[in-house]
Amino acid sequence: MTSDHPKPDLPAPEPGHRASVRSARIDLPSVVADEIRQRIVVGKLTPGDKLPTERELCDEHQVSRVVVREAIARLRHEGLVASHQGKGVFVASPENSRFLEISEQSLARPESYRQLFELRLVLESGTAALAAEHRDKGDLEAMAQCLEDMRSTRDYGTFVTADIGFHRAIAAATKNPFLGLFTSFVDNRLKESIALALKSLDLSSTVAVSAAEHGDIYVHIRAGSAAKASNAMRIHLTNASRRFGL
Repeated sequence: MTSDHPKPDLPAPEPGHRASVRSARIDLPSVVADEIRQRIVVGKLTPGDKLPTERELCDEHQVSRVVVREAIARLRHEGLVASHQGKGVFVASPENSRFLEISEQSLARPESYRQLFELRLVLESGTAALAAEHRDKGDLEAMAQCLEDMRSTRDYGTFVTADIGFHRAIAAATKNPFLGLFTSFVDNRLKESIALALKSLDLSSTVAVSAAEHGDIYVHIRAGSAAKASNAMRIHLTNASRRFGL
């Protein structure tokens, strides 16, 4: 049986009501944590650096102290920052992140490094493709600076730092913080073995070849060509593994 009484009209939502609901659903601590995490991953904040104060982070992100404290707590739980009473919050190394752990024992065999390099190839070829789709002017400038540092290097240490910086800049260009963390983690695990392997090679010729390969990757990312950027990364990492005898 239906009622003969008309249903009362519901009040129309106030202008901006939906927007306020959407805003309420934003996880502000995650937004702040993501931004700080990104700075760590790309090297704008390096291990040992002190984070801005609570007040400075509140002003920068226009959020409350509660939001900032929750963001820092999440980063601390991930192992990316450490608090020192009376001194502040300091950056830890990305390789200390608790997202992924690889023990030293598991890398005791040379075969393990080859397998880790295979992981890098799978991970970073896809990363290069995403970077080509999402890169912005700042990302391209960071990559270009690393390329310049690589080409002008006069020692192995500087070359390795510029090389890893280039790959981190690509990861940052994807705008996916988890890719940045994984890339940093794997690169850090391989850093010492790469530096050691380089010492058995001629520096000038290795720099020339590697810089050219990185240059190809950069050109395709800048052009927004995902498939070509991915292929260039795959070629580079395949050639690099051969140079290092992996």
